[in-house]
Amino acid sequence: MQQTAFHAYYTARALENLSDEDRLVSVYASSDIKIYPFQVAAAAFALRSPYRKGVILCDEAGMGKSHEAMLVITQRWLEGANRILLLTPNADLLRQWTELIDLHYTVPYVVLTNRDEWQANISEDNPNAFVQNAVIVSTYDFVADNESLAKEVDWDLTVFEEANALSSVYHGDNKLARALKRIAGDSFKLLLTGTPIEKNIMDLYGLIWFIDETVLPKEQDFLSRYLRKPENYPELAERVSGYCFRTLRSQAKNYAKVTERKLITYEYKQSEKERQLYDLLYDYINKPNKIAFPEMDKYDLALRLLSLQSSSTAAILQTVKGIIKRLETLPGASDELDEWRQIQRAAEDVPLDSKEKALLNALKIGLKMMKKSGANKKAIIFTESVETQKMLTALLSDKYKTFVYNGSADYNAIREFKAEGDILISTDNGAKGFNLENTAFVIHYDLPYNTLKMEQRIDRCHRLGKKMT
Repeated sequence: MQQTAFHAYYTARALENLSDEDRLVSVYASSDIKIYPFQVAAAAFALRSPYRKGVILCDEAGMGKSHEAMLVITQRWLEGANRILLLTPNADLLRQWTELIDLHYTVPYVVLTNRDEWQANISEDNPNAFVQNAVIVSTYDFVADNESLAKEVDWDLTVFEEANALSSVYHGDNKLARALKRIAGDSFKLLLTGTPIEKNIMDLYGLIWFIDETVLPKEQDFLSRYLRKPENYPELAERVSGYCFRTLRSQAKNYAKVTERKLITYEYKQSEKERQLYDLLYDYINKPNKIAFPEMDKYDLALRLLSLQSSSTAAILQTVKGIIKRLETLPGASDELDEWRQIQRAAEDVPLDSKEKALLNALKIGLKMMKKSGANKKAIIFTESVETQKMLTALLSDKYKTFVYNGSADYNAIREFKAEGDILISTDNGAKGFNLENTAFVIHYDLPYNTLKMEQRIDRCHRLGKKMT
């Protein structure tokens, strides 16, 4: 940390004459980290692009983007840039960042996520807690809720974790992303995401638009030239290459330990009672007229109802009860109400899901493999339903030390699992940004509709240096 403005100026002038790699020497000296060549290259890519308004660091998840960002943050801090804002989508991920800084780096920081923290960092001389001689670590929502005060600071560097949440900023209805863009102002914007393209190339368009809306053509022109036009992708790659740095695991294998994944597919069959429930749901979906879902497309309704049953009988049963409650208030719905009550009885008649039995066997197989390989005997189970979580918790708690995370709980569930747990049961909220490097076994209890979500789940555990995933 610089003690005076003169020291900051002197250090900055000395550093600016060094090569990109040499500029980071002082960062290494002030931290306790093992850095890989591609991480140095990513940080250097950001540091040598001051004439741009920002860059996207988009290595595959688990490759250490947070360390790359901290290299940039620490370097800019040592150069005298003391107006740095680091934002995460939620307070849980923020705690993970502060743990990383405490463990490996020496830059000062101030956390601002609520009124109490705000009050603790203001005074008569400084009524704006965003004005600090430290890195400000906060959340998207808190900063956006205090936009007018955040905009009073002329930020040098703004860093956005899980920046894929900002990709629809070019749409006027994404008020949060628009507010964050206004707050970032003319600062250098460092966007971190392992998934710069989640649905289509418009996701990438939005991220670059967040940095600088003048880089790419207008939205409709961009769509007409590049969306589903592979013949134009080389041109697009050339245009965005100055703003995106991405390293794949396959590219890092020569100089970093990248763990080989081992796949287990465990098949199961529905019981006769589960099949009867499925048939009743399927018959209802194919009815030409449905009072409970008068406007829903057959495909969307099938995706909704059948995916709930595939998750668990508990998940579909909760939905069925809600449908019955709604139908009881609608006129002329008596016949359809009888159908749904029959479906409810069929669901309540399922004693134990076949999928639950299969999970118990799959856990035994997987944990045996963990023991044989020397990996930690820890597993994370991903579901898409909170009701399924509850069912699995009841199933597993007697046999394993089990923790549950669904986004509504705080980070303590993940912290306790990492310290002493056997199993973490999580919705896809736990697949966004968390590091579960001491966990080697990932179970997709519910298969996501978007296969990219599956990769994000695995990447929570499949990180550099792992023994097995």
